[in-house]
Amino acid sequence: MIDKVKKELDIRFPLLKLVREQHNYLHVKVAKASVVDAVLMARTCLGFTTLQLISTVDRLEDDVFQMTWILENQGACFVLLISADYPRENCIVPSLSQMWPTASTFEREIFEMFGISFPGNPREGEDFLLEGWKDMPPMRRDFETEEYSMRVFGERQPREHLDPRQYVGDIVGEWNTPMGRKRKEDK
Repeated sequence: MIDKVKKELDIRFPLLKLVREQHNYLHVKVAKASVVDAVLMARTCLGFTTLQLISTVDRLEDDVFQMTWILENQGACFVLLISADYPRENCIVPSLSQMWPTASTFEREIFEMFGISFPGNPREGEDFLLEGWKDMPPMRRDFETEEYSMRVFGERQPREHLDPRQYVGDIVGEWNTPMGRKRKEDK
């Protein structure tokens, strides 16, 4: 199966780059302009009818988002990953929600967490997880977590650290021993 998939993709997408292959697993990278065609071909011609996930990696150093569509051909127990790089600034990626309704949910989450727009998604812009969020999307690598936390929540109060082994040992006896040790008040 892997040779058939590689051959079909290679014929249609000559600029395709092989990222990784192993038994029943193939990861390829295509030009961003070819993503919809590659995913559509995988679905209609190669039997990849399940969209497992849409993944995003913020490659800040390269100023791109790597988008990966993880597809599965359940009959052949085969997983195909199709990746493409998109510029981080005002990132726009075509929506696949017309092809796979489940894509709508993945795209909404990516929009909220990374700020990537998916024109054509029927629910784009609706709150998903971060109701009322107005700051920079929090999964971007240039999001300053500590600065945000200090601004919103203020200085964190110090807390006492309890070693779980000591805590459990004090309550039920020594860690991983059937006899346990005596509690302080039992001494």
